[in-house]
Amino acid sequence: MRILTFRGYVLLIALGLMIALALAAGTARAQETHMHHANGTFTVTMTPADPEVVEAGLGLSRYTLAKTFEGGLSGTGTGQILAGGVSAGTQTYIALERVVGTLDGREGAFLLAHRGDMSPDGFSLSITVVPNSGTGALTGLTGDFALTITGGIHHYDLAYSLPGS
Repeated sequence: MRILTFRGYVLLIALGLMIALALAAGTARAQETHMHHANGTFTVTMTPADPEVVEAGLGLSRYTLAKTFEGGLSGTGTGQILAGGVSAGTQTYIALERVVGTLDGREGAFLLAHRGDMSPDGFSLSITVVPNSGTGALTGLTGDFALTITGGIHHYDLAYSLPGS
């Protein structure tokens, strides 16, 4: 079992705050008529993968990500998070997540790319389907993944399109 340093705990809390703030504001969703929406909930676990390293006043941490999706998207997500910054109030994270499951009745897998930035000036969060990453019945999948947290429950809205749908 790995033990987080104080700075590691601060970083983990900052990541949670960054995600919560971005979720509260929502993200842009595709408004095209051929876009479909899969909605539901998910649980998420983040585990430190390495001890935090601080050099030249900059912290850098890596975490593993595990999710379980229910609703229009059902399945699991696994991934890696790389986070860093100068302080709890100024952080950036990037992640790559593999999702395996069923999307509105279609089985397959795809990758999600995450990027979140937080500073005293504001925050941003972007989660998108990696182009050409869909497999099986999800080949050709494109889309944007928006999330919100209400009452401690993670909700998602995957705005997506598939060839021929």
